[in-house]
Amino acid sequence: MSHPRRPTFDPTLPPRTLARLRAHPERLLPDSVGPSARLTWRRGAALTAAGGTSLAAVALLVPGAATPLIALLCLVVTAAVLNLVSDRGSLADDWADLLMHAFWALPVSTAAVMAGHLLLGGALEPLAAAVPGSAPAAALYLAVAGGGAGAVMRPGMLPRLASENRRRYVLPEDFGRPYSHATRHEEPEAHLFARLQQATDRVEEGGRVLGGSFDAASTLPLLREEEWRMSQELLRLRALRRELLQRKREAVSRQVTRALQPQEEAVARAHTALAERIGVLADYGGRVRAAVTAHREWEQCQAIADRAAEYADLALTTARGTMRTDEIDDSLLSVRAAHSVREELVREAVDAGSSLSAALHPGAGAGTDGSGTGNAARGPLDVPRPRPCTAPEPAPGPAAAQD
Repeated sequence: MSHPRRPTFDPTLPPRTLARLRAHPERLLPDSVGPSARLTWRRGAALTAAGGTSLAAVALLVPGAATPLIALLCLVVTAAVLNLVSDRGSLADDWADLLMHAFWALPVSTAAVMAGHLLLGGALEPLAAAVPGSAPAAALYLAVAGGGAGAVMRPGMLPRLASENRRRYVLPEDFGRPYSHATRHEEPEAHLFARLQQATDRVEEGGRVLGGSFDAASTLPLLREEEWRMSQELLRLRALRRELLQRKREAVSRQVTRALQPQEEAVARAHTALAERIGVLADYGGRVRAAVTAHREWEQCQAIADRAAEYADLALTTARGTMRTDEIDDSLLSVRAAHSVREELVREAVDAGSSLSAALHPGAGAGTDGSGTGNAARGPLDVPRPRPCTAPEPAPGPAAAQD
């Protein structure tokens, strides 16, 4: 696993918001995409309101525009219905399936629009003689403008949730190239974060597979909290490292390069510290993975032993002579051995999880650097200021040499 595969969310997000964002990762906004490169929910609401109001004015003031506008509205409503019935909320999911839905969506949408047009025609009949266009068609477009803008601005809409909580999730794209290979030297932070995500995924898998013998409820919140905290620190480290690389490429002399050495050393120390912390979590995830593998091995051996009687009956009915039972005994012994290994590895994973908090926060609450002097501990990303680039001292003149 060389690159993060899924988004990471702030664990303090409301549960319903977190569930909706996690269910639709394709709607989330990467940090590399600027605010003007994608249609935000505010722009969508404004465009919906402006477009509907403009078409309502056209229908109200232009004679003969009602017929094409009503046809256009039927198509718009059909597209909205198809968007609702699609599996992933995208019109490009399955064109064949959407084409089948269109056979009923288009007639239903047309009937609904025409029914609304007839009802509004009766209600707005006194206004029809005062305007050159169609008052019912204008009223329909005003309803679409208001309803569409209100739907886009609804707090539970995904575009709004993704925009308002942009700083509360991290995407794989934020760590560089998600769809092409990047070596550990090119994107070291991405590789570290991939290990951390893998540890969280393994613990989640252990909670699902091992059942009551492995309680993941106590360690999963800690892992998710650490995953979110590490994502922020790794992104900051990545930004500082790339800035140093850029400055090093632009350095005009060795003196400038030497001035950057303290910052390079600080980044290296931060990378080492974060790698050690992530290594603790990765080791725990590895133990849980071993327990899951042992559990599945035990299940498979148990399934083999359960069918041993049928194979024994088959051998007795087809073979001539006595039946050898040592193979069946071996299968039963393998089940007992697999169960013993499974119990031991699950016990080790539970013990490792109980000491995980102390391993991650060895100096929590101390507020010192461990030297007993009361100084605040330095964080892994406390980067010192560069040494000043001073001009070289001039060589001594003849008078100075005589002195």
